[in-house]
Amino acid sequence: MKRIHLFTTALLLMIGCSSAMAQWGRPIDYSAGPGLKDAYKDYFTIGVAVNQRNITDPAQIEIIKKQFNSVTAENDWKPGEIHPQEGVWNFEKADKIADFCRQNGIKMRGHCLCWHSQFADWMFTDKKGKPVKKEVFYERLREHIHTVVNRYKDVVYAWDVVNEAMADDNMMFRSFRPGAAAPSPYRQSKHFQLCGDEFIAKAFEFAREADPTGVLIYNDYSCVDEGKRERIYNMVKKMKDAGVPIDGIGMQGHYNIYFPDEDQLEKAINRFSEIVNIIHITELDLRTNTESGGQLMFARGEVKPQPAYMATLQEDQYNRLFKVFRKHKDVIKNVTFWNLSDKDSWLGTGNHPLPFDENFKAKRSLQIIRDFDARNDNRVPKEDFVPNPMNQPGQEYPMVNSEGYARFRVEAPDAKSVIVSLGLGGRGGTVLRKDKDGIWTGTTEGPMDPGFHYYHLTIDGGVFNDPGTHNYFGSCRWESGIEIPAPDQDFYAMRTDIPHGNIQEVQFYSPSLGKMQTAMVYLPPTYGKLIGKGAKATQERFPVLYLQHGWGENETSWGKQGHAGLIMDNMIADGTIKPFIIVMAYGLTNDFKFGTIGQFTAKEFETVLVDELVPFIDANFLTKADKWNRAMAGLSMGGMETKLITLRRPEVFGYWGLLSGGTYMPDEIKDPNVVRVIFESCGSKENPDGINQSVEALKAAGYNAHGLISEGTAHEFLTWRRSLREMAPLLFKK
Repeated sequence: MKRIHLFTTALLLMIGCSSAMAQWGRPIDYSAGPGLKDAYKDYFTIGVAVNQRNITDPAQIEIIKKQFNSVTAENDWKPGEIHPQEGVWNFEKADKIADFCRQNGIKMRGHCLCWHSQFADWMFTDKKGKPVKKEVFYERLREHIHTVVNRYKDVVYAWDVVNEAMADDNMMFRSFRPGAAAPSPYRQSKHFQLCGDEFIAKAFEFAREADPTGVLIYNDYSCVDEGKRERIYNMVKKMKDAGVPIDGIGMQGHYNIYFPDEDQLEKAINRFSEIVNIIHITELDLRTNTESGGQLMFARGEVKPQPAYMATLQEDQYNRLFKVFRKHKDVIKNVTFWNLSDKDSWLGTGNHPLPFDENFKAKRSLQIIRDFDARNDNRVPKEDFVPNPMNQPGQEYPMVNSEGYARFRVEAPDAKSVIVSLGLGGRGGTVLRKDKDGIWTGTTEGPMDPGFHYYHLTIDGGVFNDPGTHNYFGSCRWESGIEIPAPDQDFYAMRTDIPHGNIQEVQFYSPSLGKMQTAMVYLPPTYGKLIGKGAKATQERFPVLYLQHGWGENETSWGKQGHAGLIMDNMIADGTIKPFIIVMAYGLTNDFKFGTIGQFTAKEFETVLVDELVPFIDANFLTKADKWNRAMAGLSMGGMETKLITLRRPEVFGYWGLLSGGTYMPDEIKDPNVVRVIFESCGSKENPDGINQSVEALKAAGYNAHGLISEGTAHEFLTWRRSLREMAPLLFKK
């Protein structure tokens, strides 16, 4: 039940968890909290490329002002837009963006002064359409750069002086033939064909003349590709060695959810750091396909909702990228998203590339980028991993270590993605990476709460169980399970030095449902043995605890995930409790539909439990068949059932327990004599104040109330194992 958290009005304990709130129908505002610029104030500036709509719509303006402290004009400052003909200047749109930034105290990146696309191509020809000499071109380019830079340098801190001058790999070798001269590392643009690589040097010289203090950037895409990376490195080094004023390199971040990995990105950053001390990530977006780079030919995708597993892959990739960016904050000075939202993106809405969707609503990726834990950036798990105790025989993976990390290994050589649903809260799981042998491996980003956790694999969108571990019923299906070591795990350990009881599966007929039902019955080690001597010897009879599971689970959950039998065996052996029976029945919870919690009454299960199962147990087992020898308790939604049924049928159960499943208040019960013990609990990461307030109110009203706050846990089985351990000694005492 790690991922499902009940929260209620008067009936349920409020349990805080953002992912759960989403599942239970409450929308999450992922933009709540500080802006990206504030989260990264100690690292680098956070920028966005804007268009005219972004700076005129009030809602979009608010996003820009909250999230970003750097702005780039997406298209309106490009030479072809601002200077389409000789003597013709279109400053209106460019001025609007500059004035918006001036009015709001936001600095700009000037993009761009010289580019092969969207360029002022009239600079290459005379009035008769004939090619001009490079000197004429340089004169025109200098005028353009000086005019633009002088107009806006008061609001611009960095300029993309030359954009995309280096050849792609496919350009390099598309026409190469053996024996021919080596292909040029430069893009065969009109600029290069007229001037060679001198045009790059001239553009930077003109920009420095116009702005002596501005940061001058060479900007390009596919910088993580080894060939392109080296061509950029060689060109910039050559230019700087010749005195060309290139201050930094702009690495366009047109990546995808699969590429690049951290190693590829770091290699590029480290390589460029050898020749410059300023790097900007200039055009960041993540496609949900395998394309990358700044080429203008690409798939826009079908406009439809983003699949959940794709969103997880994208969130994970953003998280990995920003972790690398933070690591290199000494050289990375800016990260700029290329567009404000999916609606604006040059890649199209169908690629879902940005942290704001087509309706300008923040995605979880925004929260993940913003709410990073800096401790995880340099955290390395201790390499004392051992096989998960719940693994199938002979299986090494999944593994756990002493700190609470989990490590996974899946063989799926033809898969494009493998996600383990287990991971840090709200993150959607752990994305595995494939090695050269087709083996997917990965480790959770940080330690997890100790105890039991459900999980499954998502392989290319399909849901599968991990073949390495056993299966446990949760989330309305058989899920994989893993056990994270707990500091107090001995109380539910399988001991070899004590006698053990057993858990039986029983079938009983339910007239109200018209079918057979299953229950699991824990019988203590002494069950069925004679007490007394000779003719007076009799079989001992036992009190009964009816113990309910939560939503998505069933009658097997307390015995398998909860280790209820082992907890009882150990406590009985230690003399902490007197033996009693536990009955665990399916609570009819799993047909419950989210959004209808107010309609849930537990009436149907009340009939099954009180009128059918209790008589069956009393007739077929050695029970003490009266109220003061019966208890009812439940976890999560089973706690809700417990509360509803015990309040309506107080004549049946004399001891009540709500485990992360709500609270009682005195005015709901009215008479302290109807119940001998009330036990309430939750994890410290749930709602401890609610438990403490309820217990104090009950005590003040004369009830024998007890509470437990499970330290360091949330809505999970270690909370409930500890709850059973603390509750059991309180039961069946006069």
